[in-house]
Amino acid sequence: MDYITRSLIEENESEFSAIWSKRIRRYGCAEIFVNKNFPGDYFFNKTKIITPCLDITLLISEAKKIFFSNKLDCFFHIPDDSLYRDTYNTLELQHFCYIDSMLAFSVNLEEQPPEHSKADYDPNVSQMIATDPSLVYTWVDLYCKSFEIENWKQPIHDLIMSRYLDFELIISKVKSNSVFVPAACALLYYYKKAMGLYCLGTLPEFRRKGLAMQIVKYSINRARTKRMKLFFVQTFLNDGFANMYNKAGLCLEYRKRIYANAHV
Repeated sequence: MDYITRSLIEENESEFSAIWSKRIRRYGCAEIFVNKNFPGDYFFNKTKIITPCLDITLLISEAKKIFFSNKLDCFFHIPDDSLYRDTYNTLELQHFCYIDSMLAFSVNLEEQPPEHSKADYDPNVSQMIATDPSLVYTWVDLYCKSFEIENWKQPIHDLIMSRYLDFELIISKVKSNSVFVPAACALLYYYKKAMGLYCLGTLPEFRRKGLAMQIVKYSINRARTKRMKLFFVQTFLNDGFANMYNKAGLCLEYRKRIYANAHV
């Protein structure tokens, strides 16, 4: 695994997460991200281990205190590496359970030539960037319905509007009865020379039609246009999208383990 690639991905993820959640840095080895508006979400609520901690027990105790005081479950994201075996063991002794893995896929845009295929064009699908703030509501509605989190609409809308210029919001429309209707969404975030694809979702009635793949390919082209060095996406193993990213030409760079301890 390329250290530079991993650093670009990790820095992008941390900066993106810090927009959505309060970031607390601890002991030079971890970042804690907290947002009580998103209970149960282990992307926006997490303790992210960056490097092996000298006192992992102290970090676990502090993380639990922070999350439990906000009535949130406590999640840890840890590199899937033998260097962290003691961390896994300590978490399990503290009644944490391994629940999922996060997979990081990427493509080096400086090394991979652009692909041009007429077969990718579909006249019944239209991709657009929501350049007008009035389209933010449409994007938020798509995102929340895709992930079945409609009770989170207001805080997500407020957050997006407050940092609107930091993102590119993708809205994918599908022709239905001769009219293009919103069907899927995603968010692009740039940091340094890496572009991350986040919040990729499709409305239930439009799934299994290849919309997610088209958004991924569209996003890679956006990254090239912006002269990015790296394009990446992270996905949870339980979501079952790893094969799609492989087919899109992205390579698996590394994994993280997700551990959870439920607030009682």
